[in-house]
Amino acid sequence: MTNGASDVNTCGLCGRPLDAGHYHEEENLGTRVEYQVIRIRGVLADSVAVHDPNDKHPLPSRVLAANLGVEAGSLLGLHYTCLVSRDPYGTTRSDYRLVEF
Repeated sequence: MTNGASDVNTCGLCGRPLDAGHYHEEENLGTRVEYQVIRIRGVLADSVAVHDPNDKHPLPSRVLAANLGVEAGSLLGLHYTCLVSRDPYGTTRSDYRLVEF
């Protein structure tokens, strides 16, 4: 497996090149869900959906921080959204965005 420079310029959702004309219609990709980071357990950040406490999303802190463009130490209490879609592999979350208050 290689991680070439070309991977940086491709869409993580469809694999096509990222350019000015590249876009996705969100309704075809899943549902945007808001989560709040409620706990840090070792290297994991535990998040729960704001509107459904049964929808829990643990993720490595450094991965979540990188997706949101923040420091891992500042994750606790943050709100973020991501696209959630059901697919043959289970549940896929993508397009993480920090919620600004």
